[in-house]
Amino acid sequence: MNLSEVNFKDDFGNSNKSSDSCGQLLKCGEVSQALFFNGASIGTSVPAAIIKLDTSKFSNPCIIFEFTSNIIGTLFQGTLNFQLYRSCNNQLPIPIGPPFYFTQSIPAVFANMFSFFICDCNSCSNECCTYSIVVSASTPVIGNVGVFAARLAAIIVDKSNDDDDCHACNKLCRNNRTILKCGTSGSTISVTPSTLAGTTFTVSTLTLNNSCLFNPCVKLEFTSTLAYSSPTTIDSTVVNFRVFKLCNNLSNPIPVGPQFAFSVPFTTLIIPPVIPGFSGTSTFSFFVCDCDICPHECCTYSVVATTATTDASVTISNTRLSAIAVDNNCSC
Repeated sequence: MNLSEVNFKDDFGNSNKSSDSCGQLLKCGEVSQALFFNGASIGTSVPAAIIKLDTSKFSNPCIIFEFTSNIIGTLFQGTLNFQLYRSCNNQLPIPIGPPFYFTQSIPAVFANMFSFFICDCNSCSNECCTYSIVVSASTPVIGNVGVFAARLAAIIVDKSNDDDDCHACNKLCRNNRTILKCGTSGSTISVTPSTLAGTTFTVSTLTLNNSCLFNPCVKLEFTSTLAYSSPTTIDSTVVNFRVFKLCNNLSNPIPVGPQFAFSVPFTTLIIPPVIPGFSGTSTFSFFVCDCDICPHECCTYSVVATTATTDASVTISNTRLSAIAVDNNCSC
């Protein structure tokens, strides 16, 4: 893959001229795009977004990357694969996190938002790294499709060695008023027509220690890949997602934020409904905020999926929950 064709702002030098006393850095890459035309073969790859980061100011950097784009297709049919790569100090690029897929199974004219996030808490400090989202065709491309308004953003924080534990605040922790925590990816969950309505699945969890924050406020972000298939064109499935938290010694979790619904597309464009129906793959992401937290609490947050209807099959994968906690009393 040729990354030199994409324009980006190189601010390695500028990033070393200033210091953030709160121990965090926000960086936004330039807006770019990736185009695929009718007849493109399997494996055709185009870089869609690039960002360069300098971690020389961080002793134990943890980074969350957010990717957003607008996919617009003209009679497009096929599957696109989105993968984040990291290249540090002129090394060969290596993949970071799982791939995310977008599938359009029936040629159509459409416009969809496509976004996800990935965490990288295994990068070395004192490195200049280039991160890039590369889009590849996983199937032959029918029609034309573009990944427009593509952009990568990154938030870097210094990760405390103790932030995974529920412990009393220490002096080092008091100097870091921003906490970034990325949960582990959950297992793949399958919802089939035999799944009963009202069945619940815990799809992702993380534990957050805010004992160092006097007035904590937390932004929780969830991302996943949802693949669906419907045996006929009139079947559908609805899955509701909601965040819950359980703090300290509470016996019952309480909901955080509203409920979010995913529905397999319902269509009667093919009359009469025919087999094999249709299928597709896309991301499903959202965020909620939790600023109603008592200080010095240790909370476990969970994303729970609940089936409402189950006529079609849905596979939930690449699930991950992240948290950015800040102290609203912080003045740097």
